[in-house]
Amino acid sequence: MTGYTKKCLILAAFVGILGASVQGAYQYGDTGSEIVAIQKKLIAAGYKARETGEYDANTKWAVRLYQKDQGLPVDGILGDATYKKLMGKPMPSATKTVSKVKEISKKDAELMAKIQAKKEGNSKAITTSVKQQKKPTTQGKPATVQVKHKVTNHTAKPLRTVPVSGNVKEILTYANTFTGVPYKFGGTTPAGFDCSGYIRHVFQKVGVQLPRQADEQYTVGKKVEKQNLQPGDLVFFETYEPGVSHSGIYIGDGQFISATSSSGVAVADIDDSYWGPRYVGAKRVL
Repeated sequence: MTGYTKKCLILAAFVGILGASVQGAYQYGDTGSEIVAIQKKLIAAGYKARETGEYDANTKWAVRLYQKDQGLPVDGILGDATYKKLMGKPMPSATKTVSKVKEISKKDAELMAKIQAKKEGNSKAITTSVKQQKKPTTQGKPATVQVKHKVTNHTAKPLRTVPVSGNVKEILTYANTFTGVPYKFGGTTPAGFDCSGYIRHVFQKVGVQLPRQADEQYTVGKKVEKQNLQPGDLVFFETYEPGVSHSGIYIGDGQFISATSSSGVAVADIDDSYWGPRYVGAKRVL
């Protein structure tokens, strides 16, 4: 669950309005030649954006990462301060971008959550058991854990050894103890987790304090390219709303474990037909 989703449900229940009006700023949904210029600046600065001319999800999260690195308020909106820092000039005085306010009922908000559940229902239902090897580790070499997968309605995958070290071994072992725990919207305890609540709970085991929401978790740690993923890295996906809305823990061999609305805490392939197209990025916090 993301902070954005939580706010949507609260506003829908008590106010009946979703959205905010932001003037004098560039933000998600805006289009035009100035957006292309902004995207070029982000790319030149080493951030993941595309020259689409639309302030899309990639642009939003590139801006958020830029803001974090520059010590600016992290909101994904290109206001005066962020614009001046990135573009090297003041925000054009003629810029008056106003987000359209959209009315939404409580019933609509609940429907949004159901759509999320339906989409995630297409992911594989996979269970896992992680056991620490009894053999002592060879001096100078990392410890290992064994990951054995039982796949529903598919041929079982063979036992394989995933090299880990330090706190990573403890993270993977502890994360596995919650396999099958049911999904609970807003859940942060073993009685029921949502994706970010699960991540936060597991990492607290080794003293790592992470933000509560998936989109906030994406702003911390060191960026990791997909081809360089290591067990214990956080992986993020865009599911039912623009930007990051799901997080998980990479366990190695192209798989990650997370709390899903369809299967509870379970393992899935990072490149399967559902998660593959929705992959956003990864962070290393250990």
